[in-house]
Amino acid sequence: MNRNMLMKLAISGLVLGVTTSGCSGMGQMASAPAGAAIKPDAAAKSADKARVAIEQDKADKAVGFAEAAVAASPRDASYRALLGQAYLNDGRFVSATAALTEAMELGADDANTIIALALAQIAQGKAVDAAALLGAHQDKVPASDTGLALALAGDSESAIYMLSEAARAPGANARTRQNLALAFAMSGRWAQARILASQDLSPAKLEGRMAEWSKLAEQPNAQVRVASLIGAKVQQGDVGMPVRLALSNFADTQMAAAPAAVELASIDPAPVATFAPPPPVMADASSAIRTVELPMPQRTADGVVPVTELPQPTPAGEVIMADAAPYRTAPRIAGETGERLRPYQEQALELATRVVPAAMGFDSKKPSGWAVQLGAYDSLGIAKEKWSGLKRRSAMLANFPASSHAATVKGRTFYRLTVNGLATRADATSLCNELKAQGQTCFIRQMGGGESIQWAAKASPMRMASR
Repeated sequence: MNRNMLMKLAISGLVLGVTTSGCSGMGQMASAPAGAAIKPDAAAKSADKARVAIEQDKADKAVGFAEAAVAASPRDASYRALLGQAYLNDGRFVSATAALTEAMELGADDANTIIALALAQIAQGKAVDAAALLGAHQDKVPASDTGLALALAGDSESAIYMLSEAARAPGANARTRQNLALAFAMSGRWAQARILASQDLSPAKLEGRMAEWSKLAEQPNAQVRVASLIGAKVQQGDVGMPVRLALSNFADTQMAAAPAAVELASIDPAPVATFAPPPPVMADASSAIRTVELPMPQRTADGVVPVTELPQPTPAGEVIMADAAPYRTAPRIAGETGERLRPYQEQALELATRVVPAAMGFDSKKPSGWAVQLGAYDSLGIAKEKWSGLKRRSAMLANFPASSHAATVKGRTFYRLTVNGLATRADATSLCNELKAQGQTCFIRQMGGGESIQWAAKASPMRMASR
């Protein structure tokens, strides 16, 4: 699997986009100590050579140039991020983790650096750390990349949920749909993965894609899995990046300079009265205090002091108490599992497991069942040509058999193009509605058995990839 596999897997933003972006947007170089030997020109030239080597798939040379860039400018966040990405492309996941972590300490918090560090952590079996990293920076990393990284980390449910939401969002592209299909495959849901992947792939390319995903899902070694995904080879002897490049050697601290000599005061102290502050002057508070003469209460003839009638508070309005009955969820149906498929997942599963397999048994010599008519044309050749075009527009149609037979209407002969093999009227209606949603005109009809099929096309076999 070469590096072009990144584009095939629709995750070019994970590594290929990282290495060709020039690590822009990572901020300026962190302040370095005065004693550090900074060579900005040499660092920039080495970094440019490293990027060129990465684009040419020369990972070992890229590592050498990137290390030279870091040595020339140790506290530049972008150069350390570039070094981490070079290590990642060379299959040195321990070194990549160290370099990318130090790059983030220096302020590199862009999406490319974060997703590259998450991949390096996943390769080392640190799936929990990778998930925490992605969660802390979910506002910076695209959902399509975060979801696929979570799938690689083993959190299939979170990955499918996130990618499903992204795929339904306005403007969702093929990359997002393919990442969702791969997440389905990684979780063992091959029927959904195949149907979703077929939306953007031809039937010929679909088979190759499913085979690649099957090998990826069967690989138990996390290092080999990530390396296969990015087109790298695992370096078993990786013990980390050189100690001389460690960020701890270039800490942003300086030793305080020795203080200048201070002239000591005379041994004989000055008289205390010279420095003692004058005693505080107390303000005369007598003028600020006033006495108030309160009137004596009037007593009745019995010597009782009457109680002053105080105003009564306004009565509060009626208080409506909430219903104290506890909230109860709907009762669970007997035999129902805790996880419930969404409507589009149920439809995809129904199509892959029942409708398509049943359609493959269509016999053109004894036509029966229900059909979806896609059109009626003046010649058999036009009907064949239309079928080829429709299959290219909708990969789903290739899963069904098609046929054409002549019909005379008002003295004129037409050649009907139909999709066959549908067992029930409901199946035919469901398929026709799917096609109408894609802009295709159609209607359903029941095959009477007396049609003379003049041309038939078999369905492409839907082979389920092994788990």
